[in-house]
Amino acid sequence: MNSAFEWSAGRVRLRTFRPADQSRFLAYRADPEVARYQSWEPYSAEQATAFVLEQSQAPIPAPPGTWVQIGIALLATDELIGDCALCLSADNPRLAEVGFTVAAPWQGHGYGREAVRALLNFCFGELGLHRVMAITDCLNTGSVRLLESVGMRREGHFRQHVWFKGRWSDEYLYALLGEEWPAGNK
Repeated sequence: MNSAFEWSAGRVRLRTFRPADQSRFLAYRADPEVARYQSWEPYSAEQATAFVLEQSQAPIPAPPGTWVQIGIALLATDELIGDCALCLSADNPRLAEVGFTVAAPWQGHGYGREAVRALLNFCFGELGLHRVMAITDCLNTGSVRLLESVGMRREGHFRQHVWFKGRWSDEYLYALLGEEWPAGNK
């Protein structure tokens, strides 16, 4: 079990999932509004239990080409409020893609931004990555604002790029180079 992983910033801590996170994880992953722009559909209790157990044993970072989910917990209480995703490129593990999910009650209060900043600090400071990217649906204005607020640059707009939940969706590609990440953040 990878229980030693913790990376804090501001009011949040990124950490390995724990079996006790299952009910909070299910609460936000079963919410259709939270799932709206995610690649997954709302979770069942069985899916949530299996996922949390699997991720509680996953290494951080995962082997290149493999996604790992990292819990976002409140620093003060350790309550799970979301998760971040990290995947090192299979072709070049100095490149990575990230993602994030925040439970509805915690959205719009800066927790997601703090979590993504913590993840970027880990990626550039600890892992020494060269480039990190993120992809979001163009209609997901909260995600767009968050990615821009942490300094990621919009590098692409893919029109009708993916068939997603019954419609053709446009996506934005954001990225940031390690040399662009402020030295004080590393």
